[in-house]
Amino acid sequence: MLARLARMLPKPARTAPLVAAHPSSGAGPGIALEAGRVHGPAGSRAAAGLANIQILRGLAAATVLVHHAAVYAQILRGADPLFPTFAAMLGLWGVAVFFAISGTLMAGLVVRDRPLLFLAHRISRIFPTYLAVVALFAALFAALGLSLGGLTPLSLSLAPAGPRSYPLNVEWTLVFETSFYVGLFLLASAGLARRIVPVAVLWLALLAAAFLLLPAASRDLVLPPAYMLPVAAACLPFAGGLLLPRLIASGRMTPAAGWLALPLFAACLIVERDGARWLGGIAAVLLVGAAASGRQARGEGAVTRAALSLGDASYVLYLVHVPVLVLTARAVPAHWSGLAYGVIAVVVALGLAALLGPVDVALYRALRRRIDAAAPVTLKRWLAAYLLTFAACAAWGSGETARNDWHERRARAALAALPAETWAGAEAATAAIEGRGLALSPSMRGALEGIEPASPVESVVSGYAFDPARPKQTYLLAVYCSGRLIGLDRPRRTRKDLAAVTGLGRPGRRIGFLMQIPAAACAADPAPVAVAIDTEGRMAVLAAPKR
Repeated sequence: MLARLARMLPKPARTAPLVAAHPSSGAGPGIALEAGRVHGPAGSRAAAGLANIQILRGLAAATVLVHHAAVYAQILRGADPLFPTFAAMLGLWGVAVFFAISGTLMAGLVVRDRPLLFLAHRISRIFPTYLAVVALFAALFAALGLSLGGLTPLSLSLAPAGPRSYPLNVEWTLVFETSFYVGLFLLASAGLARRIVPVAVLWLALLAAAFLLLPAASRDLVLPPAYMLPVAAACLPFAGGLLLPRLIASGRMTPAAGWLALPLFAACLIVERDGARWLGGIAAVLLVGAAASGRQARGEGAVTRAALSLGDASYVLYLVHVPVLVLTARAVPAHWSGLAYGVIAVVVALGLAALLGPVDVALYRALRRRIDAAAPVTLKRWLAAYLLTFAACAAWGSGETARNDWHERRARAALAALPAETWAGAEAATAAIEGRGLALSPSMRGALEGIEPASPVESVVSGYAFDPARPKQTYLLAVYCSGRLIGLDRPRRTRKDLAAVTGLGRPGRRIGFLMQIPAAACAADPAPVAVAIDTEGRMAVLAAPKR
């Protein structure tokens, strides 16, 4: 099958015509800069016309780092947030700039390189360093007796497979990036690489229609399934970036556009999050356009050299910073302030990125040379295997997401159909459920095991639900506190520790719940109501521990 698919792929070429002289013509993905042409001494980067983009990339990585430092200071250390709205927008702005840079650079590369080389270079830029960082922290966490979640083939494929856990907790942007690359590869394979401008315009029109017609929860997904990714608001800066080479070449994009980005960034602070993604995306495109079209910074002076070096290390910094934040929170004394924790974590993350950044660049250079020297048939087979894996993971995960969404919609409708006073207490809920003939089979077993604080701002609800008479049945868990629905979640753990209780041996299906809720949500309710609900809307109130 691989051989058949490989024969269908276009033939690679050793050389391809370059796009018109333009700042994007020799660079790589939005987060991970193309090493083969632009890394090296600061002067060579400036000469390549990429210095401003490189500096902007480093600043974007730094804003994401500061954003997450503020978030984890609050979650893990209980720090009071300083300027919470501004801190929240830092992450959105940083990612929007990453995607705008990526779109700009890919618009040049997809024309310059033949399709197979384009995709091979992109894969080799993202995956080796990503997998190496995952392996590094998996080993480090294991040595410390900690668990690094998301170590599954579906997550590590970076295919658009819907909501799931990831080991580094930043992979959602890489899921978008790999999807962009595969999409551009398919476009180029169809001979449409030079039609990138009308394609981008149509994509922007689709995003605008989605913004007007879809509910906010659908258009602002950060971990969408494959069928929702093209209309996710996060795509806007990438689609806009695809237009920048043409706008710059025609003189319609000038450095003055950067000033227009400032009020748009500011407006993000006063609108809803999905609107902020649009405003921030447009602002990011204008900022990247201004940086690419303006006079390029020279690699002179300590500040400029430091900024260029930060751009070199931006991909590694992006990958390592969340695990560093988690480990730093465990290492620093508990009485240290959130600010002190944040400063230490930022310094450690920057230091680790400075150490690993050159390794990342050298690795990509070596892989790129091997790809360029590879036999065409070998390259085809490897890419065929990747595309099959990507498509299979996207299909499997997206199908699972669709089933989970359908189950959740039915569950919410069934819960909402009962009177509000139903959820005032366990006895009232049981009476209402039985009175409407919605009770689950008596063979169902389950319990709410506890609601425990996980951090100063979050609690974790744990429990389980299963039916030995219907071992394939899946239940959702709904938690009510003070009569309000606090959370609805699917089972995420197999709970092998319950094998003796369930009588299912070593259960392969997930029956255990681990739901995160705001710490204050159930603090005032001594008797929360936990309800297991199946795909048909039948329910049962779970026994709760004494509080």
